[in-house]
This record gives sequence, C-alpha cells and structure tokens, in this order.
Amino acid sequence: MPVIAESDVKKDARNRITLPMTDVSFDHYHVEVYDDGHIELHPQVLSRPNISVRTLGMMDEAIVHLDADVRGQPANPDALLALLEDE
Repeated sequence: MPVIAESDVKKDARNRITLPMTDVSFDHYHVEVYDDGHIELHPQVLSRPNISVRTLGMMDEAIVHLDADVRGQPANPDALLALLEDE
C-alpha cells in the first residue's frame, strides 16, 4: 500500500501524540501499541446496535415511570443473600 502522508511527531508533557491533519476517511480508529514501540491505527466504522421494538418500548415505559415518579419496592439485600445461600 503506498504512503500518502508522512511526518514526525513528538509526545507532549501528558504523553499524548497529535497526528497531523490529513484527508482521512474515518472518524474512529482502533489503536494497537506493540512492545517494540510501533503503533498501528485501524479504521473503524461504528454501526447502530440492533435493539428490538420490544426493548425500545420497555425503555419508553421506564422513562414514563421515571417522569411520573413511579417506583418499585426497594430490594432487600438480606433476602438476596439468603437466596444465594440456599443454592
């Protein structure tokens, strides 16, 4: 693969490096740092997660309950520990 840009960079006082501005096609990259000091950037394409209609409905219902200050009974940690001990 041909080199399309090349430059030298130096880390700053907070151990960060800034990459020079180039025409890059991606906003997100996966970074790999190796024992010998070289760093590889791999472009990533973020996708929308698959959330079912049922889950979205449950989320909407939870927000309605939150806005209406509807709350369930508080959990009893002792009862939960007793369940674990029974197993």
